[in-house]
Amino acid sequence: MDDRRFLHEGETLLCTIRPSAGNLCLSLLQGVFDALIGGIGLSVILFVIAAMNGWNVALWVYGLLLLIAYVIVLILRIRLWRHSSFRVTTERILMTSYPGLFLKRSPTIKWNQYQESHVGRRNAFDLLFASRPLCIRHGTPDAHVEACFPSLRYASDLKHYLDKVDSAVRKKEVATLRPFIAKPRGRRDEVPG
Repeated sequence: MDDRRFLHEGETLLCTIRPSAGNLCLSLLQGVFDALIGGIGLSVILFVIAAMNGWNVALWVYGLLLLIAYVIVLILRIRLWRHSSFRVTTERILMTSYPGLFLKRSPTIKWNQYQESHVGRRNAFDLLFASRPLCIRHGTPDAHVEACFPSLRYASDLKHYLDKVDSAVRKKEVATLRPFIAKPRGRRDEVPG
């Protein structure tokens, strides 16, 4: 599932990380609210149509509409979670996340705009799944913007890796960079297999 079509000519992919399972759990919990809104909307439409035609609709049909709405929202949110990614290349940082069903955040930060990164505050799901948000401050010396990726495993290690890549880019030593390996300390040099 590693998509390299986004790479520019001469650009090297150093890291691709997906959001943690805690991010998915939080998204599915927020999906309950989305499903309630959608299910109640469908129920109102069904009620109006039934009242206009003189039909009698059983109560379980309204419950079924709520269930169908929740299943649809679950499928959509899982699909969006699977398409979220945090990518580091030799030229830029690409973050793609979906905070809601109809909202996509995809900031691109070039290394000459990068200022610093820090790990953000955890929520309950981040504690359960050992992850943290990663925030990146970027822009010019006079004005800066902060972009955050919601929930990453090894966020502290990735923060230090970003500083290392930034230093290598500024010193024009990009060829010496090794890819980031998302494994616990002491196991990053192991060859899979």
